[in-house]
Amino acid sequence: MKIATVGKGGSGKTTIAGTLARLLAGDGHKVLAIDGDPNPNLALTLGMARDDADNISYIPPSIMEMKKDADGNLKLSMTCTEEDLIKNYSASAPDNIDLIVMGKPADGSAGSGCMCASHRAVRGVITEMSAYGEFTVTDMEAGLEHLKRGTAANVDTMLVVVEPYYRSLEAGARTASLSAELEIPNIFVVANKVKTEADRVAIDQFCEQHELSIIGYVPLEEQFIEAERQAKAPIDFDPKCAGAKAIYEIALKLAELDIEKRSLQPLPDKANAYARGFSDAKKEASTKK
Repeated sequence: MKIATVGKGGSGKTTIAGTLARLLAGDGHKVLAIDGDPNPNLALTLGMARDDADNISYIPPSIMEMKKDADGNLKLSMTCTEEDLIKNYSASAPDNIDLIVMGKPADGSAGSGCMCASHRAVRGVITEMSAYGEFTVTDMEAGLEHLKRGTAANVDTMLVVVEPYYRSLEAGARTASLSAELEIPNIFVVANKVKTEADRVAIDQFCEQHELSIIGYVPLEEQFIEAERQAKAPIDFDPKCAGAKAIYEIALKLAELDIEKRSLQPLPDKANAYARGFSDAKKEASTKK
């Protein structure tokens, strides 16, 4: 399954993407993470050290080129094999995740050029890396430009991350509409930073009015905020917090959807640390009732 997270700046899409990737990988799935944001931060959210994150090789725009297919139509194709791309341009993140990062203009400085070629490279990688791993999780840049460029046109699932206020919800509706124009099969809203019942009701009502499907609710998590202050991955800082649990439930829904799509049997319960932590927390809560 190819997943992309999108949303307004500050919506928390990178936190969702990084934590989701870690949880899927922690459950035994092979995950490729792609940072499709020209201002990359996914590496730190995945739990990589700052020095390692700063030394990641960007994927060069030359990784993709236009070639004619058998019918004479131009098609975007990779200039190397999937194995060579991973070997030469990926970085190793925790839980055996491979991370690749979007390219940048020639010298990376202000005024040095546009990101058109880099968007094309990301779109090509998302399209071509079909056989690598079970899940591809791409953190897209904030805003709508990548949708207008079709950067994420070939994902299976678009997670539209929204916050419980009107401008964020309106932006989410526009994002979902453009995603539908790209004929992305699964478009879900992730309700993030939900603090009160009024927040939840506001999101529910807006999504119902705009015929948007909500896949999960993630609370306004103080542990996520503290993890950011300490430059740590949220899932490493507190894997048992309510925010991590909420994202884990989203991961389980996506894994189930992927199994149904591919007609595969579920992975055996690996009793990983995340699942054990959430299970223990549930048992403890039940005992106290």
